Amino acid sequence: MRKIGLLPFTILYWLITYTRNLLFDVGLLKSTIIPGKSISVGNLSVGGSGKTPMVVYLTKLLHAEISVQILSRGYGRKSKGFRQVHSLDNAQTVGDEPLRYFQIFAPKTEVFVCEKRQDAVANMKALNPSALIILDDAFQHRYVIPGLQLLLTPFNDQFLDDFHLPSGNLRETIAGAKRADAIILTKCPKLTESERIALRKRYDIFQKPVFFSRIVYADFKAIGKLRSNMNAIFLVTGISSTTHLKNHLKQSLEVEEMNFVDHHAFTRADIQEIHRKFDTFANKEMAIVTTEKDLVKIKELLSESDLRDYPWYVLPISVQFEEEEAFNSMIKNYVRSN
Repeated sequence: MRKIGLLPFTILYWLITYTRNLLFDVGLLKSTIIPGKSISVGNLSVGGSGKTPMVVYLTKLLHAEISVQILSRGYGRKSKGFRQVHSLDNAQTVGDEPLRYFQIFAPKTEVFVCEKRQDAVANMKALNPSALIILDDAFQHRYVIPGLQLLLTPFNDQFLDDFHLPSGNLRETIAGAKRADAIILTKCPKLTESERIALRKRYDIFQKPVFFSRIVYADFKAIGKLRSNMNAIFLVTGISSTTHLKNHLKQSLEVEEMNFVDHHAFTRADIQEIHRKFDTFANKEMAIVTTEKDLVKIKELLSESDLRDYPWYVLPISVQFEEEEAFNSMIKNYVRSN
């Protein structure tokens, strides 16, 4: 239920974002077209819409065909300004998502962080003028104009059903979707053809192609003590929403959880508290499970004795499209176009 008491603040936020977008639309605030090829992955709302696995999907799709650079703001990092991610970096210096991209794709793909996308793009083009730039969470950063803009919205929390901050989660009015080149409903269940048709009709007002993707969970991967017959998990996360993940896990396992805020900077004290709480459960076939994004911060805090004594696991995820060939063709046709 939306909070009526926040309506005055919602109107004020709407006015601010509407005015800002209007200034860009009429040219009083200047946007720079990114030279060469670039793809933005973004959303209209705060919270998890699946941007990180989508960036991974696009990079895997394209990096064998074209040189790819990934640009992120680097949320949660303690550094400032433009920075290329290197092997000695950690989540404190570059942020959890950029570090994860680097771990997956280095050295073939370069990863950068910067608050100001315009400055970052100029620096990245100087380093590799022919590279395709994938911008993570840049839909509202209108000082740059990517060649292709992908707008993500979760199936169970679509922006058409949402309200402006702070009453809802929208960063800007739904009219902003007109800037997108394609709309992707993420975290979808298995959809019938008639369901896809009905959902596409909802978005007819934007006259954009609509695609449907789902999260695919792989098998648990052990990073600590092994569990031979896991029947319950202690879920440890620092992400914006665990709803989809918990629904998946509860299909076959008992789930206890310990949640931290999105992009939480884990500490050694957190690890000790996680272990203390885990020790209170009597179920000896329980394991500690975390996400790939959280693992990049947690793993460096785990000692050899921690890994020997506690059953830490990670749950890998990937993206799968309902109409994968059509989506991949759209992306590759853009990359190959003159």
